[in-house]
Amino acid sequence: MKILAWLTLVLCTFLTLAAPTEHKSDSDATICGHRHGIPVGTTPGKSAHGLCIELLFSSILVLLGGLFAGLTLGLMGLDELHLRVLAAASDDPREKQDAQAVLRLMNRGRHWVLVVLLLSNVITNETLPIFLDGALGGGLPAILISTASIVVFGIIPQAVCVRYGLSIGAKCVPFVLALMWILAPVAYPIARILDYTLGTKDGHMYKKSQLKSFLQLHRTGAEPLQEEEIGILSSVLELGAKDVKTIMTPIKDVVKLSADAILNQDTLAAILASGCSRIPVYDPNVPSGSAFIGLLLVKKLLQYDHLLNLPIRDFPLSVLPEAPPSICCFQALDYFQTGRAHLLLISRTPGIAGGAIGIITLEEVIISSGAYCYHPNVVANEQEIIAKEIVDETDLYEDNVSKRMARRLATARVMQGIVERRQRDTSSTVSSSASTLAGLEDVMFKDVDEVSLHDTYAIRPEQDAHRLSFERDTNINWFEPENWNLLSSRTYGTMTKR
Repeated sequence: MKILAWLTLVLCTFLTLAAPTEHKSDSDATICGHRHGIPVGTTPGKSAHGLCIELLFSSILVLLGGLFAGLTLGLMGLDELHLRVLAAASDDPREKQDAQAVLRLMNRGRHWVLVVLLLSNVITNETLPIFLDGALGGGLPAILISTASIVVFGIIPQAVCVRYGLSIGAKCVPFVLALMWILAPVAYPIARILDYTLGTKDGHMYKKSQLKSFLQLHRTGAEPLQEEEIGILSSVLELGAKDVKTIMTPIKDVVKLSADAILNQDTLAAILASGCSRIPVYDPNVPSGSAFIGLLLVKKLLQYDHLLNLPIRDFPLSVLPEAPPSICCFQALDYFQTGRAHLLLISRTPGIAGGAIGIITLEEVIISSGAYCYHPNVVANEQEIIAKEIVDETDLYEDNVSKRMARRLATARVMQGIVERRQRDTSSTVSSSASTLAGLEDVMFKDVDEVSLHDTYAIRPEQDAHRLSFERDTNINWFEPENWNLLSSRTYGTMTKR
């Protein structure tokens, strides 16, 4: 407002100094030519009041011309995508409101707004010499002064609107909207013709490669992106185009166990030394050694007594899903999020033994997406990176806050190209101890919280074979045929077979 008032004052002073003095008679007027028998450039006698009105209207027209020129450059220079971002996620409430106001105006039609501003500017510039002709005596002085005023007082508003286009445009939205309805009979048909011939501009959208370069430009600024953030975002943009075969572990480097291997002390020590939480189990009867029959979860061996020397095939193996090497990392990540498994066997012939070429785990997908920071010993939380809870094969709850029961979905999109083969019962006789261990696979705890390593419970079957109850503080041998020693909670509850 201060700038506008200052421009008005300067313009009025300029026009007043340029205006000729009042003459008493027509004979004193300067004759520059004749037009319809009337001397051109003749300044007849007029009152000071009339001269002030003409100068005032001339000043208003000059300022309006500058405003229309500035709005044309300022509003048309605003990117629609940038406006959407500001309207949805700007931290400044005023900037957010301004973006929403301008976006509502531009949604009525960019060409309509453009035509209205250009028509208004043309009308203003063509009307200005008419008032200056009466105020300055017409002729060459009126043309020169009007042209100079438009140039000088048009540059300043355009420069200001380029710098503060969003703020000024938002304040002028009601004024521009009123002009749109006033000039609608002329402007709207022209705008529709432009829409039909040139098309509507929906805003510039970036490709993935352009987004990666766009991220690189944000290393500096008010809120610069860190190297780790740029690396994570760039890697995530590549996941959709990256096949799992590019990041899988080759089958020759996979830690695996034979189904006939005996779980003795040496085998358990080797499993612990590998650091793996899930180990694929293969059938030794197939010469290639790539016929996998299931997945051994190491956490199931916590209560195992190595003196029993049981073969691995007697343990309840989890499903080992198979997928072709052509699936992308995003599809593998979607499958892992269902909680059905956190390891995929990559095979040339999914569902048919002998085609395994490698494995891929959730951790490998997260690492390939940059979810692990580049600093040593600093690992990002993958559940926060993908903004969803990760449920594995044995989780009971999705998270520890809502206590929602874990759901393992199998939608067509997630399961496309992935084959889950159940373990076959290869032994007709299984020891009672192994049967007890296998029973844990089919048990689901309900109302269990505050797990304590010091609380033990005795489980005794009731009449209902599908429900079991437990008591507190009864220490018994876990491998007794009809008793279990469990690590459970401080609260009483029930266990129900799935």
